[in-house]
Amino acid sequence: MTEQPGRSLWLDPSFGASGDMMLGTLFGLGASVEVVRSGLETLPVDGWSLERDVVLRCSLSCTRALVSSTEGHHHRTWSSIDAMLEASSLPENVIRGARATFRRLGEVEAGIHNVSIDEVHFHEVGAVDAIIDIVGAWLALDALQVERVLCGPIGLGHGSTTAAHGRLPIPAPATTDLLIGANVQPVDVAAETVTPTGAALLVTMATEWGPMPAGRLVGSSRGAGGRDPEQYPNAISAYLLESTEVDRTPGEATHGAQPHQAMVLTTNLDDVTAEVVGHVINRCLDAGADDAWATPVVMKKARPGVALHVLCAPNLVDALSGLVFAETGTLGLRVAPVIKQVLPRRFEHVMVRGQSIAVKVGPHGAKPEYEDLARAAIVLDTTVRALSAEALTVFETQQGETSGDGELAKSENARQTHT
Repeated sequence: MTEQPGRSLWLDPSFGASGDMMLGTLFGLGASVEVVRSGLETLPVDGWSLERDVVLRCSLSCTRALVSSTEGHHHRTWSSIDAMLEASSLPENVIRGARATFRRLGEVEAGIHNVSIDEVHFHEVGAVDAIIDIVGAWLALDALQVERVLCGPIGLGHGSTTAAHGRLPIPAPATTDLLIGANVQPVDVAAETVTPTGAALLVTMATEWGPMPAGRLVGSSRGAGGRDPEQYPNAISAYLLESTEVDRTPGEATHGAQPHQAMVLTTNLDDVTAEVVGHVINRCLDAGADDAWATPVVMKKARPGVALHVLCAPNLVDALSGLVFAETGTLGLRVAPVIKQVLPRRFEHVMVRGQSIAVKVGPHGAKPEYEDLARAAIVLDTTVRALSAEALTVFETQQGETSGDGELAKSENARQTHT
């Protein structure tokens, strides 16, 4: 049979991100302002307006979400915002997404100020305009019927800025904590390019980090920020893609997986050390490879060696081939096309004894990210194994608050697998 194409959204925040930029770029892709406004009007917050405008940023046409509020400086607790969203009549996907964004913000604030999440009082992100940005962005994403969100490297400026807590460095502490585990790159500008609200939306919306996926490009947009600097376009770009139709024989199971074109680079090595092989694997992963690994082989003249394999998107073949040639000294690579069957996944974050740990969640279980576990285990003077079990317990508790017993059963299976 022939499947209907699924929609993917690729975000390019190489010049930064904020809540209004995210909302603006989703409007630019076709999300209805009226639909978003109608959803927001069901929330018990007053004195706001939301409009759509077209502006120029570095002479580029961009969509701007104009959010205004008559509310003064208002501090709301995380728990009050969470309760408001849980009790709302918004679509379930929107409620789940917005709660995840605010919870992530609350966890980071709690860690920065060394308080429990229930004691967190939001400052800038507790104001009405921030609520409009976050909930509005999730409403717009839902309206676009996007199944998968991917994100490229996030551009970070430098310097300092004034916030509710006084003079802070750029990127702000909350922004940097939110972006742990994300791909970032510098922007040569002394200004805040990424706000905590923008960072929180990126890390809770994106299910994958990397280059634009293969597919049919059906729309693109740029969402403008409030400033119009001369040095760079203060905007986030977004690209809407549809996967090409995939033919399957009748009755063939898909298991919810989406097929993706990929390439495998392979070379046999018998004159490099194990340290070099490990170094090359890490460099390939840092450069955007989907995976990289080595397997033992016996080569000609019975010499022991390793076969180095790199799995990547087609557009990364040249860059990764050059990296492998330079690092290993090999004289040849085999390049073969493959089809990846990719299940949907998302990342959520949990706080374990003041340490933020990302948890990768798929259809059949959940697993804390090793890098976060290793970092936190050193700080907390415990083992990765013990911390993994503790992180999953916290994750299960959070899922029980938002998703019911079905998710708990899945994460329980993963916990038993890893303990």
